[in-house]
Amino acid sequence: MQLTLTLSGSAGMQLLLLVSSLLLWENVSSKPTAMVPTDDLYTRLAELSHNTFILAADVYREFDLDFFDKTWITDRTLPLCHTASIHTPENREEVHEIKTEDLLKAMINVSISWKEPLKHLVSALTALPGASESMGKKAADIKGRNLIILEGLQTIYNRTQANIEENENFDYPAWTGLEELQSPNEDTHLFAVYNLCRCIKRDIHKIDSYIKVLRCRVVFQNEC
Repeated sequence: MQLTLTLSGSAGMQLLLLVSSLLLWENVSSKPTAMVPTDDLYTRLAELSHNTFILAADVYREFDLDFFDKTWITDRTLPLCHTASIHTPENREEVHEIKTEDLLKAMINVSISWKEPLKHLVSALTALPGASESMGKKAADIKGRNLIILEGLQTIYNRTQANIEENENFDYPAWTGLEELQSPNEDTHLFAVYNLCRCIKRDIHKIDSYIKVLRCRVVFQNEC
C-alpha cells in the first residue's frame, strides 16, 4: 500500500504514525498470533475518525465563511450527496439493530466512494483563488486519513467473516460531479466545491459515529 499525503506539524506526525501502524497490521495479517488486537484497532480508528471529522468541519466552515454567496445558491437546490444511496442507519434504534458486519460494510462503501472525489476536492481547493493554504492542506489530510480509515475498516471486516470470498465486491456509488466541479462558470464551480465540502463533513461524521457505536458494542459489550 502506497499513500501520498500532504502533512504538516504535529498532525502530520500523528498521521505518519497511524500509517506505519496500519502498514504493520497489513504485514502481519497473515500471522494470526502476531495480529494487532481488534480492540486496539477500534480505539485507533475512533481517534482517527474523530480528528478527521474535525478537519472536515474546519474545511466546510472556512469555505462557507470565505466563499458562500447567495448569487451562486439562489434558485439552486442542494443535491443529495453521492453516497445517499448507501443504506446507513438514520436513528439510534436502527444503529443498534444493524449487524456489525453490515455496518462495517456500509462504512467501507462510503469510504471507498470518497477516494475519487477527494482527489478532485484537494485540487479544486488548492487552485481556488482566495482560498487559504491551510484549507488545501486540510483537504489533503482528509484524503489521506480516509484511505487509512478504509484500510482499518477492511481489516476489521475481514476478521468478522468466517468465509471471505476473494476480491469480494463492495457496492459503492460512482461520483458524477466532475463536470460541475471543473465548470468554467464560477457559480457552478463554487456550488460544486461547496457540496463536496458539505457532503464529506456529513459522511465523515457518520463514519465517526458508527465506529464509536461498534467500539462500544465490540470492545465494551455495550457497557459504555
